[in-house]
Amino acid sequence: MRLYTRLTLTFGALLGLLAVVLVALLTQITERYHAEVSQRLNAGIAMYVTDQTALIGRSGVNRAALNELADRAMMLNPSAEVYLLTSDGRILATLVPQARLARRAVDLAPIRQFLADNDVRPLYGDDPTDSRRRRVFSVAPVNAEGALAGYLYVVLGSARFESVAAAVRGSYTLQTGLTIAAAVLLAMFAVGAGLFHALTLPLRGLAQRMQAWSAGAGIARDERAESGASSNEIAVLDRQFADLTRQIERQLHELKAGDALRRELIANVSHDLRTPLASMRGYLETVLLKGARLPEDSRRQYLETACRQCEHLEQLIAALFELSKLESGAVVPQREAFALSELLQDVALRFRLRAQQAGVELLTRFDPTGPRAHGDIALIERVLENLLDNALRHTPAGGRVSLETLPDERRIRVSVADTGSGIAVEDLPRVFDRFYRGGGQARGARSGLGLAIVRRIVELHGQTVSLTSTPGVGTCVEFGLPIAPAARGSVAEQNPAREESVRRA
Repeated sequence: MRLYTRLTLTFGALLGLLAVVLVALLTQITERYHAEVSQRLNAGIAMYVTDQTALIGRSGVNRAALNELADRAMMLNPSAEVYLLTSDGRILATLVPQARLARRAVDLAPIRQFLADNDVRPLYGDDPTDSRRRRVFSVAPVNAEGALAGYLYVVLGSARFESVAAAVRGSYTLQTGLTIAAAVLLAMFAVGAGLFHALTLPLRGLAQRMQAWSAGAGIARDERAESGASSNEIAVLDRQFADLTRQIERQLHELKAGDALRRELIANVSHDLRTPLASMRGYLETVLLKGARLPEDSRRQYLETACRQCEHLEQLIAALFELSKLESGAVVPQREAFALSELLQDVALRFRLRAQQAGVELLTRFDPTGPRAHGDIALIERVLENLLDNALRHTPAGGRVSLETLPDERRIRVSVADTGSGIAVEDLPRVFDRFYRGGGQARGARSGLGLAIVRRIVELHGQTVSLTSTPGVGTCVEFGLPIAPAARGSVAEQNPAREESVRRA
């Protein structure tokens, strides 16, 4: 059963229950109100009739006087029934036939309360003709020779009155009122059903979109819900579902991309491992087959080539192992404050000889008085080595490679730039992917893991790395490092004049 149907039926049931409760409540209130009005209007009947004639004398009950007073009371209130009680509540005399009497005595507590307090109304007393019912009454004390001899007890709502009231319940006026009330309830039910239809309409739309999406048909976006204009719960749920579907679709896309990358990774790893292995095997087999017939200089050359291929294979395996540890979270940076200028200088000195051999000018520009960096010095050293290695491999003789720090108030920026071959525009989005080397390979091209390792190390320090390149002009890689906490307060007090240290290789 749909939610709209359940809500409508529930609302109809609540209206029906409300109608029953209201009818019962109004009936009860009406009866009590009529009883109160009747009791207040007729409260003086008993007092009036007792003041006219003595009902109890020396010889007992004055029957003639009782009959006359009863006639007067019934003239004032046709539904009245008159009883003469003793001082202890026993019925002494009445005009009601004895066969109808169900009680021989009346409880005096309501009578005493009636005589003592005029504000509490309605008060209900015992009905002598029905042992299970209580009715409103009027009462007055009956005195004889200056002493209390009994009570004149007048029941105002008799059985005859009940039959008249029952007839009134079937009156045209009451039926008209009930008809109007029923029409109002039906109108309320119709309005409620319409409101439920309007309120559940967005929910039905959401359910249809969820069914379509689960069936693989995609999802039709609800622009009004996604615009954030409405803040009701269904609109919020709709926006959350839209966000969830986008996230799932994005994750599915990432999984597909990751699967494609995994396939490419396996192919690249297989190729990069197979190439040095095949080269080593070829040279070693040549040495074994020719043996003593191979000249000593050729033998040495073959063995040296096999050793270089073995070193290349070792470097590739080490890079793969390092990247896997970085991406699995096994490596936790051991952060400490250190002088970045000293680290830059040490790394540049290790690459100086290689730059000289390649005919490349290596420049370093940094501020020795700059703030200290906060990070893992060994991991940052690895980043600098990978970037300088890439820059030197892609920069031809006569080119220039620069390693420098850039001013920034919130962090330390490090830049490695070269005047090499550059990177094609279509390759830029994937230069940080594992094993990606673009359309062409420069001299000494490696496995393509260097930049992937750089990005992961920088991310572990809570920073980002960026790369800009122009084919034929050069490439610039820039990354940030956090400033050591102890140095943050003193950055503004340091000498803003930047001392430039240039090392020419």
